[in-house]
Amino acid sequence: MLRTTTIRITLILLVIAWGCKDPYVSPYKSPPTGYLVVEGYISGNAVTQFTLSRTISLPGDSTIPTIDGAGVQVEGSDNSTYPLTGIGNGVYSSVDTLNLNPQLQYRLRITTNTDQYLSDLVSYKATPPIDSLSWKQDVTGQVTIYVTTHNAADTAGYYRWDFTQIYEHHAGEESTLYYDVDTVPKRILPRTPDMFTYRCWTTSNSTAILIANSTKLSSDVIYEQPVKIIAPDDIQLSVLYTTLVRQYSITRDAYAFLNLMQQNTESLGSIFDAQPSQITGNIHSLTNTAEKVIGYVSAGTVQQSRLWISRYQVRNAYSDACQMKDSLVGNDSATLYNDFYLGPYAPLYAGSCPNCWFMNFKDCQDCREQGGVLQKPGIWPN
Repeated sequence: MLRTTTIRITLILLVIAWGCKDPYVSPYKSPPTGYLVVEGYISGNAVTQFTLSRTISLPGDSTIPTIDGAGVQVEGSDNSTYPLTGIGNGVYSSVDTLNLNPQLQYRLRITTNTDQYLSDLVSYKATPPIDSLSWKQDVTGQVTIYVTTHNAADTAGYYRWDFTQIYEHHAGEESTLYYDVDTVPKRILPRTPDMFTYRCWTTSNSTAILIANSTKLSSDVIYEQPVKIIAPDDIQLSVLYTTLVRQYSITRDAYAFLNLMQQNTESLGSIFDAQPSQITGNIHSLTNTAEKVIGYVSAGTVQQSRLWISRYQVRNAYSDACQMKDSLVGNDSATLYNDFYLGPYAPLYAGSCPNCWFMNFKDCQDCREQGGVLQKPGIWPN
């Protein structure tokens, strides 16, 4: 009897779970232009930068509409103003470090063609230095990067982190030749230095919300907080990887906002999850008080630290070899035209026989096919 009842309850639960797969319809209706999204930080020891964009309706596409041509300025509680300059793609930046007074409060004012927005005044928070930036590789090959910090002046602290990462990656093969389609007849020629596509660099910023607090501890210490996870055999660790981690000390209200944002955006979406909550930041529309704005403005100092990881420091590093072995092709013009112009192949290097060439797929010879650019970053070692 107990077994039958258990089976019956299980079936009922399965039916309920199956019936809960209807798509979630949000009760919040955004305006046709989307909600304004404000991202950035008022910094007293680094360049101040904010990004303005708009939300998109679900399902939508991956193109986030940014806002250019707005007036953006930082204002102090002493009526001081610090205009920010638009540099494109919705980004507004100070030319240099702002001369801020730690004893004052600051806010952000945004003026578009039709609307004006203003954040609440916020206190200036000094951020303690990063004690260490470290990494570990577990038995599966996964690499985790950790940050450790402490603040002897406080008994409880709230922190946020973000980072900019750069990694070098190579094509599967280095081609020294190319098929010149502009000559008559078309022929294979040596590549010039500006035509090499073997070595690339990819730069990207963090997208996850990275926060932590020490409220449950007797002292303000954050020990080995994970800020980045790199999967085993990931291309990011194929040659050389670096990340510049930035640390911000934030208020309790800012932490609460980011924590709610994190819950809404990173939930797994199971039937047991809480429904998405309405997020209210500290930025408001002066034109339409009913309009919702997504974002939270904080002010203070920022601390940063850089970490490097070489492929020789990790186990089971990424393999960039081509899937197909190099193939030999003769110098017949029709074959070259079919393989190199119409087909997916490109020449690699000369064979030992007269007028013959080794070839492989084009995308295996061009590192840009994996993302990234050919220009080496200024901070990169030779």
